[in-house]
Amino acid sequence: MNKKELRNKYLSYRKSLSKKEIFKKSYKIFFQLKKLSIWDKKYYHIFLPIQEHNEINTFIIINFLLKRKKYVTIPYSNFHLLSIENCSFDKNTILEENQYGILEPKKKHIISTNLIEVIFIPLLIFDLKGYRIGYGKGFYDRFLMLCNKNILKIGLSFFNPVKKIHFLHKNDLTLDIGITGKKSFFFKNSIKKYF
Repeated sequence: MNKKELRNKYLSYRKSLSKKEIFKKSYKIFFQLKKLSIWDKKYYHIFLPIQEHNEINTFIIINFLLKRKKYVTIPYSNFHLLSIENCSFDKNTILEENQYGILEPKKKHIISTNLIEVIFIPLLIFDLKGYRIGYGKGFYDRFLMLCNKNILKIGLSFFNPVKKIHFLHKNDLTLDIGITGKKSFFFKNSIKKYF
């Protein structure tokens, strides 16, 4: 199955999930995440869920981070340049939906990408080598090129990984850790201390 077929398949799977299932699965992913030793960092970048696409409820993770006095940043997407800006987020941040149904800060407070230590990356599915399939625009592939090389990349998925994603591009990023509701997957780039 090629990337397009996998993308359509898992978009369809995710579309079929009820709001109750999304809520339960999001918490299961969060409980898997909590087991990792990644919470001693200072700066975390995380995507906000697109409800229309039945994405994981990342506000569960965001609230956890804010309670622990961490710096949280979120993406602000530039669809003309197919790029992301790194914006600060806290409990006072006012969000508004853009034309694509994506929540973004009403006022942008740009933070240097060099500060990000852990990044949670949106995806539809990942494979057993840590490659992922997103929406196909390459936003995060380009964004990660601006970040520190030692940034910890974590993918969050409602579904178990596929064995292999075929027809990869040279710029396709690999995750360090993939999280599902049942298990954490550590890839060759990850450091075992995160168990």
